[in-house]
Amino acid sequence: MNRAESFSESGMNFGPFQEGYCFPIERSEIYRGIGPGVKVAEFLLLRTSAEKKPPVIWVVEAKSSTPRPETQPNFDEFIDEIRLKLTNAMSLWLAARLGRHSQAELSEPFKRVEPDNMDFRLVLVVNHHPDRWLKPLQEALVRALHPVVKTWALSPTAVKVINGAIARDLMLIQ
Repeated sequence: MNRAESFSESGMNFGPFQEGYCFPIERSEIYRGIGPGVKVAEFLLLRTSAEKKPPVIWVVEAKSSTPRPETQPNFDEFIDEIRLKLTNAMSLWLAARLGRHSQAELSEPFKRVEPDNMDFRLVLVVNHHPDRWLKPLQEALVRALHPVVKTWALSPTAVKVINGAIARDLMLIQ
């Protein structure tokens, strides 16, 4: 029987995830090894399907709150920080997977992912956020990540902004 992985972040209890399918990149030696000045998301979650679909790596950033869209420039700065964290985490995993950083820390499931046959989901989870506040965040993050989505040929629905209730439905949190 595989061990389950769980942890707390931004007031949410993430997991349990099957052992080896969650990579807490923000706490990793790989991340610490690149030094200060590079921000990354909390964790990567590998999701596979029994229907022979390509695996999907969820790049997840968790927040306990967000600025409101009308609070400028704070909102734009917040969105830019989330964009950086999500894309840096995605790039750092890929760099490790391609051998640019030590792969020793990557679990076997993450090592087996073929970069040419997989997809990414870039996910912001905001704890206790009302549903009505999700749409402006979603729209802003989709705009900010548009170049990444196009460059990587990701699904148009690759960017997600969700709250705790939706995260629970998606089995990200308990």
